[in-house]
Amino acid sequence: RFRRLDHRSCEALEVVLKSLHFDFINLQAAQLEENGASSLLDMILYYESTTHLDVSDNSSMGTSGWRALAHLIKQSVRLSRLDLCNVPLVDYPVQALAKALLTSRLAVLHLDNAQLSGVPLYTLVGALKTNRALRELHLTSNVLNSYQDALQLGELLRYNTTLQTLELSSNTLADAGKKQSLCDSYSGHICLSRK
Repeated sequence: RFRRLDHRSCEALEVVLKSLHFDFINLQAAQLEENGASSLLDMILYYESTTHLDVSDNSSMGTSGWRALAHLIKQSVRLSRLDLCNVPLVDYPVQALAKALLTSRLAVLHLDNAQLSGVPLYTLVGALKTNRALRELHLTSNVLNSYQDALQLGELLRYNTTLQTLELSSNTLADAGKKQSLCDSYSGHICLSRK
């Protein structure tokens, strides 16, 4: 278990990030605070430290931390998978994420339990309609509903031609007709599994 990664702790990690490249950096529940998150994410980008980053369960990154994460998503040439679960993606966080996804190289994105129903999902889908890199999108446990959210997901599948897996388990898309309309929106392989 991490102790709180504040600015000073994150700065001390620079020598490691500078010297080594990782397949996976796990910062889940690291209690990242704003300055520490900003500093650490900037370093991960500068040294292109990883291909898979998990920053799940970090709800206190603040505006600077989110700005740094968005910059990392947008600019990194190595980062191919991001896990950002159990973090509310509302207001500034979802706007920053959506803007970064317009040009990111991410292939896999996990946004489980991120409160993405309604306006946040609309914001995310707006960016992903033109994204040509993402192959997998995981939206488990977001309380996605069978009406507006299903329509947004249908729009995503209609316009995004590179998405191969859409994980929607543990949501409230209970209407079989809505699920079928999602499948009909796209001719590729979409996973509408239920756990």
